[in-house]
Amino acid sequence: MPEYRIRAVVFKEGDWWVAQCLEYRYAVPAKRLEDLPRELMRCLTWMIRLALEAGDEPFKGYTPAPRRYWKMFAHATPLPQTAPPSSEPDVELRIAA
Repeated sequence: MPEYRIRAVVFKEGDWWVAQCLEYRYAVPAKRLEDLPRELMRCLTWMIRLALEAGDEPFKGYTPAPRRYWKMFAHATPLPQTAPPSSEPDVELRIAA
């Protein structure tokens, strides 16, 4: 799988935690903060694999997230995480307070 570096800002919206990717306007929700990194990685990995298997460019047609998320990311705190296996994208998560 090609390497993808993706940055995402994490924030709470109502009862849900949301990871909003910056390079691609793509978001993943989870009920619990501790589940969000795994859920985001699962969704991104499958999105990339399915696109490649279909002969498409992953994230084709996706635009970058709105500027407000980039600003949130710039002021957010990095979430500790382990290095992903080589079969998964490199995702940097930061939590907005």
